Parts: sequence; C-alpha cells; structure tokens
Amino acid sequence: MNFKIVLPFLFLTINLALGQSIALKKPGLLDKSLKKDSVIAEFSELYHLTNTIHPGQFMFCSKKEFDQTYLSLKNSIKTDLSLVEYYQLTATLMAKIKDGHTAVDRGRIIGLLNDRLVFPFSIYKIKDHYYLDQSSQENKEYAGLRILKINGKDINAVVNDIKQYIHLEGRNETGLNVRFSNFPFYYFIYNQTDKFEIEYVDRNNHKQKSEFKGMPFKTYTSNISKKTEPLTTEFRTNNLAILKFRSFENGYNESDRKIAEKQLDRFFTQLDSLKTENLIIDLRDNSGGSADIANYLFSYLSSTPYYYFDYVGAKYKSVKDWKHYAQYPDNIEEINLSETKFKDGLNCYTETDGTDDWWLELQQNKPNFYKGKISILINGGCFSTTGHLLALMREYKIGKFYGEYSQGSNYSNAGGQAFVLPYSKTLVWIPTFQYRMRTPHFINDPKGIKPDVEIQTEPDDLRTGFDRRMDFVMNQY
Repeated sequence: MNFKIVLPFLFLTINLALGQSIALKKPGLLDKSLKKDSVIAEFSELYHLTNTIHPGQFMFCSKKEFDQTYLSLKNSIKTDLSLVEYYQLTATLMAKIKDGHTAVDRGRIIGLLNDRLVFPFSIYKIKDHYYLDQSSQENKEYAGLRILKINGKDINAVVNDIKQYIHLEGRNETGLNVRFSNFPFYYFIYNQTDKFEIEYVDRNNHKQKSEFKGMPFKTYTSNISKKTEPLTTEFRTNNLAILKFRSFENGYNESDRKIAEKQLDRFFTQLDSLKTENLIIDLRDNSGGSADIANYLFSYLSSTPYYYFDYVGAKYKSVKDWKHYAQYPDNIEEINLSETKFKDGLNCYTETDGTDDWWLELQQNKPNFYKGKISILINGGCFSTTGHLLALMREYKIGKFYGEYSQGSNYSNAGGQAFVLPYSKTLVWIPTFQYRMRTPHFINDPKGIKPDVEIQTEPDDLRTGFDRRMDFVMNQY
C-alpha cells in the first residue's frame, strides 16, 4: 500500500482550519451574494461527492434519512443566500452523517467575524442543564450559573436548533461541551444580534436577568485561548507519576516526533528505575493526531506484542471522477483494488509486505513496559487517534478509565482532506478512508468509550477551576 494513500489523522477542534484563507473581505457575512440557481447546483454536487467517497456515511444515519435531509434543505433554497445562510445548509447536511471528521470549514466565516460583536460566553452542559462558562475576566462571576434563556428563548430550544449543524461522532453527547467552548460562533450563525438578555439562576437559586453587550469575536477567542504543551510528565512522589498528553499532533513532524519519543523513553526508564507503582495518564481534550506517537506510547503500556489497525478502507473504487474537487489533489492516489479485500462495505487494505506502512504489521512492546497500576482520565475531547489508543487499552485490559464518555472509539474516518466547492469556494472536510483497530473483543457503544467510573463536573467547578476528576483519581492513592 502506498503511504500517500493513507492521509494523516487530523483533528477537528474548535479552531478548525482558522488558517484556511479564502480571504474574501467582500461580500460580507450577511450579504445575499450567492445566487440561488448556482447554490442549488453546487449543493447537489456536495451531495453526490459525499455519497461517492464518505466511508462511514451510513454508520449512524440511514440513506433514507440523509436523502430526506438533503431534499428538504435543497427545497428550502428559495432566494439568493448569504455566506451564513449557506453555511447553515451545508453544515446541517454534513452534521447529519454524525461523523466528527465531517464538517464545513469555518475559516472564511471566522475571518469575516473577528471584529463583530458576539455572545460573550461559552456554555457547558451538566446533566440536563446548561451553564455559563468562559468569558472575559470581568464576567468571571457569572461562570457556573445556570442559564435559562437567551433573548427570551429557552436555552434548550436554542441548543436544539444549533445542534443541527454541529458535527459529533455517532450518538456521543459529551463532545458537545468541546464544541460549545466556541458557542459565540454558533450563536452568531443562529442569531446575528449583538445585544443579549440572559435569564439565569443566581447562587441563591433566584431567577435573574442581565443584559450584556456583545464581545468582539477575536477578543473572545483570545480570552479563552490556552497554550498547553502536547506532552508533559511529572513525578508527584516516587510512587506516583502523571503523564499528560494533550495532543498527538507532535507525531506528524519527524523532528517533533523524535523529541516526544525521547521524552517518553526518559519517563518510562525513570518509572522502571524507581519502581513507581502508580501512573495517571491524562488524555482529556486530546482530539487526536499522529498514529505514530500514540502507538509509541502504547508500546510502553502493553505487556505483549500487538496489532494496531485491522484495516484501512475506502468506499470508492477510483478517484478520477472527484479528485479535482480536492484542495490538494496530489495527496489523492488511485486504490490498487488487486491489493484490497471487500470488508464492511469498503475496499480495505488489510496487510502489507512489511516494507512500507507499519500499522498493519505486528508491533513489539517495549522490554521495560510499565507494570504498575494505571488510571486514565478521559472526556468528550478524546477523539480520532485518541479513541484508537483508548480502544487498544480497553481491548488489552490496560488501566481503569475515569471521567466521561470519549468521543472517539475503535474506528475513525480520516481527517486531513478538504474539498473545494466550485461556485462558493466553500471548503468541506469529507473523509476518504476509514481506519479500524484490530480489537476483536471491543464492544462498540454509539456514545463512545464509557469510563469505568463516571465523574461529573459540578457547576461551581466552572468558576473555581477545580479539577474534580484529577482530584478524585489522586485521592485513590
């Protein structure tokens, strides 16, 4: 199998492709600049492209449901559309598939949105309620308060409308909080106002109303941005160590990967030397990245050799009719059907000759693999390659999971390939391959991977920053 066929696992975070610059400053976000007939024709192209290449299109959405959604959206186009209106249509169609790697790129809209006034809070779901969360420093006192209404509309109704164009994996629910860290963007797509009356419940359990001016979107994103290292390690005591992996993105670049591998080598050598009995692996909010570095970590956790992928599969048989849509068509090559097996409705690579791709070959665990007690922290931000890693841990009965459902699981549809719609120049992320782990005993759950011990965030944690899940695990020792 040619290496170039398998696209790297890219993760779709709240900052999805901010760097993409189809930098049109005019027309504006709300100008009806997209002509009705051209939009209808292009929307049909998107529908047919998706049907042709998406490898997991009908895992959680039937063909009948997808077709009904497509026809309903297409028939709703009665006039020329603005960029925001067209985003609503395309994002709704893509979100119907229920795949976290399938989305409409937001970069163009964000580029035009930066100076606009938007809703000044993120929101956070706890059980069946929504709470105000991140904002500016002067609004910190509102964090953790239960929100009831925005501009007179019940928050549940608002969220239900917005969820139609938010991409999540399968029936997962915990990933919604990841998306809603960027709630001001989604609320703007839903309602383009710049003044907000919020009804909420105060700390004395009384209903209150407050009016807020909008916040410039770039100010909001600056306020909530946090710089974190992808990999950190620490020894709390000689008998307790913590490994935090916030991203596997550092595996894409060879030099970065070598640095991360050496860091893991030093850490596990020290664990072995000290005979450290307890290890906490914190994978929360790790939305994926390179399989190389995730596999390298797992080789220190497994007591036996193991396999990584079961197969890499594609829905299509040839690229010639759709390759021209790709943003980077040179990254797409023909499949050699003589080398594939038809499995799960896909043309799958299931083995190699041992000279190109490692992920279908037997993997060797490290001689100094970790032998102590392992606790793993997970949440709805665990996605893509991180789901693969968690599935391997579950398959080989490694560690105990704490927190909430992951969004990722033992399969993943590929990220990393965008397609340019010819009229509007909208970028749409549609997977071309599906990667499934060799985990024969893994029990699939459409909500993701369930923790062994569920630990719920409490509303006041949003205000104080208390890490309830880490605290719970630390108190086990």
